[in-house]
Amino acid sequence: MRVFLFLIIAGMFGFSQAAFADDHCAMSYEAFEQGVPHTDLEECPGMLGGSGKFCRYSVVAEIATVFVFDEDSSCLVTTKAFYEDDFVVRFK
Repeated sequence: MRVFLFLIIAGMFGFSQAAFADDHCAMSYEAFEQGVPHTDLEECPGMLGGSGKFCRYSVVAEIATVFVFDEDSSCLVTTKAFYEDDFVVRFK
């Protein structure tokens, strides 16, 4: 339940490291990895990508939330919710 609530809040407000003091991490990757069921992405999608970032995603119901982390600090930078009409799932 706690994880689901976090995903809803993250999708609604889009955590951003800029909203916090420079020495504060909104969420470390270590905490995220232990608390949020997710899948690693080889590349961050579209405008979320760029050097120095890595992404993970989690799907709850019809919403896929992408979590973007900074490679150097491993802090959560931002999130983006994609609704069922915004993404395609492919299996290899």
